[in-house]
Amino acid sequence: MAVEAPPSRAKQQIGWILAAMIVLAFVAIMVAKSGSSGAAGTSETPGTSATSSAGSSVQAPAATDGPSQSHADPAAAYDAALASGKPIFVLFHSLTCDPCIEISAVVDKVIADYEGEVVFVNAITTDDAAMRLAARFRFQYIPQSFFIDSKGEIVDSFTGAMDETAMRGYLDKLAAR
Repeated sequence: MAVEAPPSRAKQQIGWILAAMIVLAFVAIMVAKSGSSGAAGTSETPGTSATSSAGSSVQAPAATDGPSQSHADPAAAYDAALASGKPIFVLFHSLTCDPCIEISAVVDKVIADYEGEVVFVNAITTDDAAMRLAARFRFQYIPQSFFIDSKGEIVDSFTGAMDETAMRGYLDKLAAR
């Protein structure tokens, strides 16, 4: 029966060095993740271009204050929209999920073209008032769009992000009712 010799001192040192490198890589990943969420304390403002040390330009997402960012009471806005007798577009979304961010950008671009024809009700699901309005609808996922006719009946709904063409199609159909 052969007995293995203990690892040489050089092999032990290599093992410790590899372990230290793994820990350092893990710490670097954690720092990079916290830096990408704004915790790194950079002085860049949203919507401006930052240049990395390699010289490439990285475009930061632009912060908007369009209709999809409004924190107005959606339940009150919905009740007022029902009273107006106009068709209503209700969007339930958050400000953080990728599909929600995508549809919010489309809403901000498109909804002004339907002012006076369709009432937009924005419901950010992290707000308590939006959750009160959500209780009046049946859905499971966000972003969730509801298209409601002037009589208050849901005529269509859509789950997920949609492009500008699709949104205009839904809103044109709704406005024509």
